[in-house]
Amino acid sequence: MQPEFLPMTRRRLLFTLPLAAALLAGFAAPSAADDPPPTKVAAKIPTWDVARTTTPGSIEDLKALELATKRVVDKCTPATVGLFVGMGAGSGVIVTEDGLVLTAAHVSGEPGTKCTVVLPDGTKVAGKSLGTNAKLDSGMIQITDKAKAPNGKWPVVETGKSTDLKKGQWVVSLGHHGGWRTGRPPVARLGQVLTNQKDLIQTNCTLVGGDSGGPLFDLDGKLIGIHSRIGFTLAHNIHVPVDGFKTDWDQLLASVQVGKAKAPPAVYFGASFEDVDGKEVKGARGVKVTFVAEEGPAAEGGVRVDDEITSFDGTEVKTADDVRKLITRRQPGDEVEVVVARGTRTVTLTVTLGRRRP
Repeated sequence: MQPEFLPMTRRRLLFTLPLAAALLAGFAAPSAADDPPPTKVAAKIPTWDVARTTTPGSIEDLKALELATKRVVDKCTPATVGLFVGMGAGSGVIVTEDGLVLTAAHVSGEPGTKCTVVLPDGTKVAGKSLGTNAKLDSGMIQITDKAKAPNGKWPVVETGKSTDLKKGQWVVSLGHHGGWRTGRPPVARLGQVLTNQKDLIQTNCTLVGGDSGGPLFDLDGKLIGIHSRIGFTLAHNIHVPVDGFKTDWDQLLASVQVGKAKAPPAVYFGASFEDVDGKEVKGARGVKVTFVAEEGPAAEGGVRVDDEITSFDGTEVKTADDVRKLITRRQPGDEVEVVVARGTRTVTLTVTLGRRRP
């Protein structure tokens, strides 16, 4: 922001032409050095209270929230990584300079599994899975390719204390939704804490496939959680509290499986829907599509944002929950007929359901 200057006052004298001509020879014009120096007004930088739970109430509040979010993204992006483990893809975050990565258990998989860690600039390094806690969905991966660490040290983030989180507190999620992509840094999303329990944090940060294992930060840039389960709606998602990792730290480092591995939901449609507490949206012709994952089953089948689904798999639908229940009854590879209202037309599509990625 450029500094502001107070206006300078100048004397202005009016002369008649003859008098002016007579005086010019005897008087010098005033110089800029005769004026008082400009007074600088200090620019006020808006600040946001990290523990604040209310929404912005003014333009200054919005500026402060925007600035705080940008600082978190700039600070934490270098340590946010993409992960390829077997046939699956997810996200993670580096927390130690020797390359320890926190992620979700369903991303890291079995201890000892070889994996690829992708840095935001596209650098790929080797790693291996360590321990997991299936109940919490917490997992660790160790980068084994030490030679590529900048100056022998990996970029890291600071861990916070998840038990201190309050309902309504603002948070930032980072992750590689849809999997890591060339030229695209980790995607940042802003949201608020909905609930904070011992074994889980729930927020309304938008998450989709590929975000699993990615980091959740408070507005001080401290790691407070890891993305776990993607909710049926974009506004209800589950994260592993970072304090849970600390409890199991030694076991996870020792490649111990604290619990039996669990399988994520298998069937995948690749779209999200308008949801009003599970109720039918007044005036809608069907269930409105609000998001379509790139290269997902819905996109491949021709489903578009703003389509209104009137029938799914031969059954009339009125709410987002109607569609979700019908999806869970099918298996990956099944073909389903999806009828949508698109503008003034009714379009019938065929979608081949996929398998959900972690």
